[in-house]
Amino acid sequence: ATSFAGVPADTQFLLLELTSGKAALVVPLVQAPFKVTLKGEGEDLWAQLDSGDPAVLGDSALLAYVAVGDDPYQLCRDGARAAAERLGTFRVRRDKALPRLADWFGWCTWDAFYQEVSYEKVRQGLASFRAGGVEPRLLILDDGWQTVRKLETGAARLAGFAANEKFPGSVADTVKLAKLEYGVQSVVVWHAVHGYWGGIDAESLPAYGVEPASRRYSEEVLVHGPKWNEQYWGPEVGRPASAQLGAFYSDYHQYLVSQGVDGVKVDNQASVECLGAGQGGRVAIMQATRRALEHSTRTHFDGELINCMSCSSEMLYGTLDSSLTRTSTDFWPNIPASHGQHIYANAVVGLWFGELVHPDWDMFQSGHKAGAFHAAARAVSGSPIYVSDKPGEHDFELLKQLVLSDGRALRARDVGVPTRDSLFVDPTTEPALFKVVNRNTCGYVLGVFNTRHVEGDNLLSGSLQASDVPGISGDDFAVYLHRSGQLLRITRDQAVPLQLDSLEAEVATLVPLDAGVAALGLADKLNSGAAVLSAGWDGGAYLIQLADGGSFLAYSAIQPSKVEVDGAVSSHAWSAGRLTLAVTGAGQHDVRLLF
Repeated sequence: ATSFAGVPADTQFLLLELTSGKAALVVPLVQAPFKVTLKGEGEDLWAQLDSGDPAVLGDSALLAYVAVGDDPYQLCRDGARAAAERLGTFRVRRDKALPRLADWFGWCTWDAFYQEVSYEKVRQGLASFRAGGVEPRLLILDDGWQTVRKLETGAARLAGFAANEKFPGSVADTVKLAKLEYGVQSVVVWHAVHGYWGGIDAESLPAYGVEPASRRYSEEVLVHGPKWNEQYWGPEVGRPASAQLGAFYSDYHQYLVSQGVDGVKVDNQASVECLGAGQGGRVAIMQATRRALEHSTRTHFDGELINCMSCSSEMLYGTLDSSLTRTSTDFWPNIPASHGQHIYANAVVGLWFGELVHPDWDMFQSGHKAGAFHAAARAVSGSPIYVSDKPGEHDFELLKQLVLSDGRALRARDVGVPTRDSLFVDPTTEPALFKVVNRNTCGYVLGVFNTRHVEGDNLLSGSLQASDVPGISGDDFAVYLHRSGQLLRITRDQAVPLQLDSLEAEVATLVPLDAGVAALGLADKLNSGAAVLSAGWDGGAYLIQLADGGSFLAYSAIQPSKVEVDGAVSSHAWSAGRLTLAVTGAGQHDVRLLF
């Protein structure tokens, strides 16, 4: 958009590029009783206030955080901390722990089986991974395992804590299967924020004061989904009484703990905003729900929680303890245009809301036509990495580029965000490559994507350079292009040209040169630099600690006189600055380059 007229209703975050070249940040805030959003009309920008309850009124409101500066990334960091201090309802991401589950490579049952998941199908799925030599250490048992009651209206509600008949032995037997037979370290189960999509069945679970609550989304939300008050899950939700929310979550989660479950994925959270009528308004009901949910997951699961369908600002501004939050719609296997939109949405949401929570870029399928495209995105995202492969439908060579030998995912260390030149374009419709940047322990990773979906010729040209990395220092760098296999030495503003077609991506590992040396990591991994745990000089030797064995790659301006791996001399190859050697064996390794 080039004017405020292009700002849609219900906008929750707005970053502007001014004619001066500076950036302006306008973030509508949430403070009881009002949620504030933005909307453009003509030449004006309007703040829209909504309590979500006709009986809840007010004569003043905290509207927005506004700041102008040269660095949009610093604006977001500073603004998030200022908003946290002012509102007192959330903590910034950097002050919160990431759940342990985030570091394991995972498998989610959703796209594999949808609601037809069963004990036997979980077994088939885990066996299929084992046959290919890449085994998930995180299992997410998604929708389809719960006991639900179907109403005449078509809505379905939670009717008990135990699993349905497809899971003999309830959840416990599935947990034992996963952990004892297939080496899974963490089992996470799915449930909706109010038990199931239609809430809780009052007859089956009478202890929680369940009453029907009508869905009443705001006019701003209904601009985007006019039928959302009735569509998908019916017009009413079986919602526990506010005073019983804590008891419901505690009882449910205690049952899951007794079954050996390690954490929960709690879905459909944004829908709480439409249930504020008669409950003190949308902000009050969301804050009550968040307090109860976070207390229970902290108590029973030590905070092992994935927030899902949670991109409403009143939810995000209520994350005092939890961090991991899905920041896009689903992975849609059968909607070709969705794949570029998926990457774009996650990276853009990470810019502001990624300062509040840690984005989860959701699952994908490795054997899908867009599997390599999504894998490249996960490699730079900093998100947990998990797939939803059907049994027998895997790309194991692709998965091996994401996973270490002990089952940990090779994650970037921060939150993937758009580069400065990608902030103010829509790469899903405009002819521009989209770039996402993140950091590793000893360098950076840049993902470049063709996210535009058009019929016919879709080859796009662009470039990357070291100065794409916000705040980067140094003048000389080594860059490894995973797709093309090129290793280049470049200066700070030297452009590296790229061409990508539909659903193509390049992942670049970028490391500042340190007296002529840069460790690029394991070249057989998509984010090669994430495998470098430490690197630096010790006298006349350059020392590198690697997370795993594999094809080690470094840039060295001069050839080392000797290379050692774990104290033993190792053969290596060197040509025009490119140094390679095979590091064998699982687990950490120490590499020494002697000059």
